Formats: sequence, C-alpha cells, structure tokens
Amino acid sequence: MKVLSLRLCGKMAHFRRYYSNSSALSYSVPPRTTITGILAGLLGYERDSYYERFDLDQCQIALANAAPIKKSVQKLNLLMIKTLSDANGSQENHSQCATELVLPQNIRTGMLDYHIWIHHQDPEMMERLIRITHPSSPVYFSQGIALALGTAWNAGWMEFGGVLEGEAAKETRTRPVHSIVPARIVKEIAVPDNGEMNYRLVKEDLPLEFDADRRLTKRGKGNMIINLLEHPIHTQVEEVVKLENDTNIVWMQ
Repeated sequence: MKVLSLRLCGKMAHFRRYYSNSSALSYSVPPRTTITGILAGLLGYERDSYYERFDLDQCQIALANAAPIKKSVQKLNLLMIKTLSDANGSQENHSQCATELVLPQNIRTGMLDYHIWIHHQDPEMMERLIRITHPSSPVYFSQGIALALGTAWNAGWMEFGGVLEGEAAKETRTRPVHSIVPARIVKEIAVPDNGEMNYRLVKEDLPLEFDADRRLTKRGKGNMIINLLEHPIHTQVEEVVKLENDTNIVWMQ
C-alpha cells in the first residue's frame, strides 16, 4: 500500500476536548477528526461535506510526536464580538476562560512537530493528497483553508515527508511502534532497560469519526496511548504496518 508521510508543525496548539465546558482543555495530539478536517480543507471541501470520504473504512491515519511536548494553562480574556467594530474590545460581557495550550518543551527554540501517515483506499483521492502536499508547490497547496493547529490563532504549516510502501503484518512479539497506539489492541508495553527515560505515556479518549450530522459514530472515539516524548513505544499489538524505512505504525481506530 502507498502511505503518505507528512509533518504538521507550529509553535503552539489547542485541540479542544469535545466534553470540555467551563475550561478549554486540550488533547495532547491532533485527533483523527482534526487531521481529516485539515486534509479536507486543503482539498477545498465545504464544512461537514467530507465525513464519508474520510471515514474509518476508507482512510487510515497514524500519528506520532516527533518532538517532546508539554502543556500550560493560561487565562484568556474572550471578547463578545457581534460586529466587526466589536473586535476592539468595546463590547461588554468579556469572560475569562482557562485555556490549556500544547507547547514545545523549549518554547524559545522548539517547535511542535507531529508526524502523520495517511493511506486512502481511493487511489484518486490518494493522488490528490500527494499532489497538494508535494514540495513541487511551496510547502503545500491549499484549495481552501489556511492551516492551523486546532484554533485559528495557532497558525501552523505542513511539510511533505515522502510516499512510502507499507505492508500490514500480524505481530507476535514486542517491537518499537513509532505512532500512538489504540489501547484496546495493546497486549503489553515493555520499559526500555537502557537507563534512559524514553516514556511519558498518557491515555486520551480521542474522537475518530463523525457522521453526516457531525456527531460521533458508534466507533467514533477510542482510547489512545500517547508518548509525549519523541521516542517509539516498545509494545506488542495485534497488527502493525511496516514501512519501507523500518518504521512501524498503527492506524488510529
């Protein structure tokens, strides 16, 4: 199978948790629904018009941290904006909202760097994705959105990482997996004995798929084990996709 490799980069991100209410909590990584939204926006699809084209049966996506991350909660002073003239803060009813931000470990010199792998069952759609992200155009060629990491004020960019051959394989032993891993298929996690701290694992319930009414489907969310550092997770899972560059990934499902 063809697998498109991309890097999603930026200085700051906020991927709001769907159940977050009075405070705006963030996922550590972009959920699958966010990634499909970015891809659909680059292709020029209208909002809420693309969910069937990128459902779990047609589009497989894997994701990893390629740089260590941390979180910080800041109070944001939100404005009540009803007209363009209200953007100067003249409208009453300002509200302060505790907002969780995803940051690089070193905010001065670091960058967020999410490694994304994509395979689409439709060869024509796969070629379109390769064409708009290929470096023959400057960084990427958008037919719709300006790219951001979650909210619009977290501007970001995408980098082409190549097109790789991949092969799905059943697993019977522990091996390094370079992507985040669905918790339900994990049989064991091995702690490296090299004396280095290679893990900062968290488990998060990420949205994966919407229906036509922008509601989570029955299989539309899943618990994912995420390493907040850039190292692979040494784990045994039911199945991995082995890429030609000796990278092992697991699709978000």
